[in-house]
Amino acid sequence: MNLRDLEYVVAVAKRRNFSAAAEDCNVSQPALSNQIKKLERELGTDLFVRLSGEVRPTALGQRVVGIAQQMLTGARKIKDAATEFRDPEAVPFTIGLTPTLAPYLTKYFSDLFDTLFPKMRVTMIEDLPQNMLQMVEDYALDVALVAKLNHNTALEFTSIWEEPLFLAMRNGHPLETLETIQPEEVPVHDFIRLPHSFGYELEARLPTPDAASRAAKKFDLTALRFETICRHICHSDDCTIISALAAEQFRQDQWPLSFIPFQAPGNLRNLGAASRPNYPRKPLLAKIGHYIRDNPPKGVTPTFRA
Repeated sequence: MNLRDLEYVVAVAKRRNFSAAAEDCNVSQPALSNQIKKLERELGTDLFVRLSGEVRPTALGQRVVGIAQQMLTGARKIKDAATEFRDPEAVPFTIGLTPTLAPYLTKYFSDLFDTLFPKMRVTMIEDLPQNMLQMVEDYALDVALVAKLNHNTALEFTSIWEEPLFLAMRNGHPLETLETIQPEEVPVHDFIRLPHSFGYELEARLPTPDAASRAAKKFDLTALRFETICRHICHSDDCTIISALAAEQFRQDQWPLSFIPFQAPGNLRNLGAASRPNYPRKPLLAKIGHYIRDNPPKGVTPTFRA
């Protein structure tokens, strides 16, 4: 029995499927299945009940999964502790960003890490907030950059900056002359939004478009990517919400868009780094925080405190 065997057991219990578990563990399905069968022979009893289309832990399997999770967490903590005694730049760093942040921060973070840690290998991963927070808990990410509103309280949150929310529309749009706008003034029949939260409290007051509200549209759009929506509103009467960071990038790229600030409570989001409790690379996070405080992306207000 070894830690890799325990990783397989936990993965199968989580996914209830050998193929999905093998994909999570980056091994072939036969290799994972054979290793678990080998472990079951070693223990003298089954860990899983194989059903048609589903795999379920046995009573022993459930107990073994709980013990395995504790052992794997302990092993990860040992690895975490070891990083305190190594050259910080010798340990790769993995950071997660949401789809509404990543397109506008790749160069910024590339420059940041090149300045602070020129020899360190850095990987940036784009995913939804809930997925990234789980990846931080699972040690697949060092930190995730998320809004405090979307934060998982099991993790620590280090505030980095605040930024306001805007309503975005094409140049020449009938609403373009407004200096500010209230959430209730956003036209429901012309409003498109992503299915996940940007992390602003104000979003709860925005209209929720549905098929009936947009039935008069000759051309409608449902999108998974934020940039798809933004490209669409460049040539339509539709509008969407956008963070200050993204708005500044669109201005720099000379997109034909206008941005109206919201005038209402909850129009600021607190963005920060989610990390594991007792994360050993806090000095590295502090250096990143100081850099952002002194060289913030355009459109945001730094909030990092040492």
